[in-house]
Amino acid sequence: MLEDKKLKESSAIIKKIITEGGIIKPTMGSIEFFMEKSRQSIAVASRLMELESEEGLTADMWIINASYYSMFFAAISLLAKSGRAIKKEVGIHKLTYHALIHYFLIEDNKLEKYFIEGYKEAVQEAEELLQLSERKTEEFIRAFDNETSKRKMFTYDLGKTAEKIKAETSLLRAKKFVNEVEKIIS
Repeated sequence: MLEDKKLKESSAIIKKIITEGGIIKPTMGSIEFFMEKSRQSIAVASRLMELESEEGLTADMWIINASYYSMFFAAISLLAKSGRAIKKEVGIHKLTYHALIHYFLIEDNKLEKYFIEGYKEAVQEAEELLQLSERKTEEFIRAFDNETSKRKMFTYDLGKTAEKIKAETSLLRAKKFVNEVEKIIS
């Protein structure tokens, strides 16, 4: 499970934003709009991966960026599905991460409940089921956090060059993340 310190930090940040009026109702159509942006970002990342092979391009940083944005847009869609949107422009990426933790791990545990439902038939004992759902929930949140850090590092840090293996990992992680969000939303 994510460290209690991280959980408390995320919850405190989101509670502060709530009191400041920074969590609002999403605009009508947000769920579909951001899921489509998510799908398009995955398509772009996938096509860039193909172009690397076909044309000999070095597009690893852009694959990482497009993969991350597919996850970011899916997370915004997931928040919209729960009736929430973040009304901040500065720091929106990290706030989205904190909002995922606050709303889907701490407040009402929707992700864990979702993963429990998805694996009920496959797992016999309740303890195994809880462990599996906790691990999946943590992987889901960590994947978003990892891609946030990677996108920032390979986009803004001088001397940091993206590697093909990291781009491939980003794309696979993003596809899995977006697929899970689409299941939750539908």
